[in-house]
Amino acid sequence: MYQFDHLVHFVPFPEQTLLKLQEEGLHVVPGGSHEAWGTYNTLSYFDLAYIELIGIENEAKFQEAAKKKYSLHASYKENRRRDGLTRFAVRTTTIEEDAKLFAKAGLEVVGPERFSRKREDGSEVSWQLLYIGHPKSKIDFPFFIQWDEADTIRRKELKDRGIIAKHPLGDLTLQAVHFIVPNFDAVEQIAQITGAPVLKKEYQEENVQHSIILLGEVKLIFAKPVGEGTAWNYMLENGYGIKKVVLSGVTEPKQFTIDGAQYEINKK
Repeated sequence: MYQFDHLVHFVPFPEQTLLKLQEEGLHVVPGGSHEAWGTYNTLSYFDLAYIELIGIENEAKFQEAAKKKYSLHASYKENRRRDGLTRFAVRTTTIEEDAKLFAKAGLEVVGPERFSRKREDGSEVSWQLLYIGHPKSKIDFPFFIQWDEADTIRRKELKDRGIIAKHPLGDLTLQAVHFIVPNFDAVEQIAQITGAPVLKKEYQEENVQHSIILLGEVKLIFAKPVGEGTAWNYMLENGYGIKKVVLSGVTEPKQFTIDGAQYEINKK
């Protein structure tokens, strides 16, 4: 069964974005370096789902990593290194089988490949990644991750380390990720290959069609502008991709924008 794993927010300096999010009431911790990619991160967890704040610390290594087709780094470079919410990862336990399944479905497959990074305390965390895509797709597909440790072990370890902890704002959950898309072709394909249910829902928003994928406890909400309105204006200014992330669990809702990303926090 596939689960939402994490959302990537590219930022100039992860350690500075950490402080900004902490000021907003989120629990955010240092991560570590991805030496092979020339990047480093800080992290904000909501149980096992999390937001990863990524920055570049070695330009040459990043440029080399960006050569890999459909990779996270390629997406950031192709988007003119615009900071903000860039891609999301799906957690799997069958990554080798997934690669065969996606190739059979007509997608281009890169991986899986094994990676690791060092934590600040010198310990190492490791995983496998699988990238998929299609040359005619106008939006990025999710990428897939398989951790070397089972969810139960990871959860306990992350809690013991204080990485998973209660947020100052309250018991927050990662509720939804909103996207602006040109059509629902890729959305339907994502749902089909992950076996996730698709919902249609009408919002009180002018000239917009919606399609919703339920990926575990997280909603992926795709908005297709069909005429002038808020979504249309957003599309003209920012193009297609991730619009915002929605958290829940507070008594007083709030919204803020940090380093190119929109955050919305709703009531329980």
